Amino acid sequence: MTEPIEILPLSPETLDDVVCLPGGLELAGKAFQGDLSQVRAWHRARLSEGMRGIVAYAGGRPRGFVEFAPAETAPFPIVAPGACVLLCFHWAGTEPEDPAHLTEERRMLEAVLDAARSEFAGMATLGWNHPTHYPLALLAALGFREMVREEPIALAWLPFQAGVPAPRLAPARLRPRDLSGEGRLAVDAGWSARCPYSVSFAERLRAAVALQAEPDRVSLSERRIDTRDDAFEFAVSPWDWGWVYLNGRALNPFAFPGDALRREIARHVPQSPSRA
Repeated sequence: MTEPIEILPLSPETLDDVVCLPGGLELAGKAFQGDLSQVRAWHRARLSEGMRGIVAYAGGRPRGFVEFAPAETAPFPIVAPGACVLLCFHWAGTEPEDPAHLTEERRMLEAVLDAARSEFAGMATLGWNHPTHYPLALLAALGFREMVREEPIALAWLPFQAGVPAPRLAPARLRPRDLSGEGRLAVDAGWSARCPYSVSFAERLRAAVALQAEPDRVSLSERRIDTRDDAFEFAVSPWDWGWVYLNGRALNPFAFPGDALRREIARHVPQSPSRA
C-alpha cells in the first residue's frame, strides 16, 4: 500500500522544499563540492520563465518533485511548439532500486500530466535507457512513445490532442576539441546549476585538472548549460546537460569517484617528448 502524499504546486513559496536543493532530502548525508546556492538560483530563474510543477510531501516531509516548462523556454534542445517539456522528477529517501521509487514517481507524473493536458498540446521529454534514471519504461507506461534514440537517451512524446506535430531534437552543434596534435589534452565539459551533482562534479573536474603533473598541457573549457539558448548552443549527441570529452572522446562524468578522476585525466594527457 502506497503512503498518502500531499501535492502542492511548485511556487516561490514551495521551491525550497525541492529535495535536490540545499537542505533537501536528496543531499542529506552526502558530500558535495562547489557553491550549491547556484541550484536554488537556477530554479528561481526558471520559475520566472514559466517553469511549473509540483512538490510532494509524505508524513509532512518533502519527498519528491516534478518540473516542466513550456517548450519555448525549456532549457532542453527540443523543438515542440505549443507543447511543454518534462524537465526533471525525483522521489528521494529510497534506494533507486526500491520499487517504491518508481511507484511514487509515477504517481507524481500522473498528477502533472493531468494538470498539463488542459494547457499544452503535448509533453516531450528525454528519457534514458536505464531502469531507474528517467527510465523510458516508466514513460512508456504513462503513454509516451519514443520518437528517436541516441543511445542511451531518447526523445519521448505524449500528445494531448490529435494531429499535433511531433517534437524534434535540435542537431548537435558543439564539436569537442582535439589537441593531441599539439601534444596537449583538451578537456571540454558541460555542466548545469540545475543539479547539485553537476555543480559538484564541475568543481571536482577543475581540481583534477589543476592537480595534473603538467597542468599547462591540459586545456579545460567549460560550458554552463542553464538556459534554452545554452541548450541549443552547446548541444552534443546524445544530448545531456552534463558531459566531458577528453580530446574528443566522451568520458562518463560520474564513473570516476575521488582521485580516480585525476588519474583518468592524467592517463589521457599525450606523452611529452621529454618523457618519450
